[in-house]
Amino acid sequence: MAEALVDLAMDLWTEILARLPAKSLMRFRCVCKSWCSLIDSSDFIVTHLHIYNKKRKSLIAKKETEFTLYSIDAFKKIDKVFSTQKDHCNSYNNCFGLILLQETEDEFVFYNPCIRKSLVIPPCPFISMGYTILYYPGFASSTNDHKIVAFGCRWNSEVSIAVYSLNDRLWRIKDGLFDEAHIRRYGCTYYSKSATHWLGFDQDYSKPPVSRIHLVSFDFDSEEFSITDFPDALKQKDSLKFLFTLGESIAAFSVCSMRICIWVLVKDGGDRSWRLWYTGDTNLEADQFLTRSFFMEIFNAEKNTFLVLKKGKVYSYNFRTHQIQHLENYTDHNSKSSEVYVENLVLHKRSQGKIWTDEFRTVQDCQF
Repeated sequence: MAEALVDLAMDLWTEILARLPAKSLMRFRCVCKSWCSLIDSSDFIVTHLHIYNKKRKSLIAKKETEFTLYSIDAFKKIDKVFSTQKDHCNSYNNCFGLILLQETEDEFVFYNPCIRKSLVIPPCPFISMGYTILYYPGFASSTNDHKIVAFGCRWNSEVSIAVYSLNDRLWRIKDGLFDEAHIRRYGCTYYSKSATHWLGFDQDYSKPPVSRIHLVSFDFDSEEFSITDFPDALKQKDSLKFLFTLGESIAAFSVCSMRICIWVLVKDGGDRSWRLWYTGDTNLEADQFLTRSFFMEIFNAEKNTFLVLKKGKVYSYNFRTHQIQHLENYTDHNSKSSEVYVENLVLHKRSQGKIWTDEFRTVQDCQF
């Protein structure tokens, strides 16, 4: 085996190993020093993230205290990943394989379920200041750094921002104060291209309600806000709209007067604008189904389908054929959420930080 390793170039081993599951790579670190060094390198962790997950489409769904892995194609259960011991443990959007869990006001953990490793996050500095705090995890691709942004809300409609860096292992409070209007949110958040996005709205009641909605983005590379208006076609009265990720881009879905439109956010130089990606007629059944449903942010581009949550049931909806298919039932529809999931090697080395102790044992691992 040692001779074979010498004969094969390391860049070729990189291509081979990057196609293996994270759990297998954890074992292969013991094969030889060169493999251990390769698998531990930050460059390989990023390479594995993109190569291994390129053709694997799965989502992680939370129901009450359980997190379960499903295939996106057919919404079939793959395995139970882990469960939390307490009902009140909050989970935030997973980002590139790391899940942010919160048990109490000042107890946070980054958890990587595929390799069962965790890292305790120090308390946000805003906690001692008595702020109301909103947390969003994300990933800065320019520095390969997992981050958490915390918005500290003041009584006077001003917002302070603190950012936790996994690379630096510390919180930084950004200079300046920001308008509370930046963090007003309608619906869910969506991650794409190093930024988290949501539907925001202003409080200028002289405008029609649909004219007050816009896209708010927080970039984890620049750590800055940006606001993008929707095109006039998305500002029609009674048009249902929600965001989703289309490939690596943010897209907006609307249905109005029996017609569906999908717009994609594109960047031209430093400016951002919306490009019409699809438009087509719908039918009465689909129109009624869409206007009475809560959409998950899961979109299967190969099958032209969305996963839809409605009255405790999960459906798939094909926006081209308008076929609606019932996939699964849930008795407690208020506790159901799901997100696209990828495997990641981040946190695989115990030297990377403080690991969970008995004082913070909120996770029960399952076979993965």
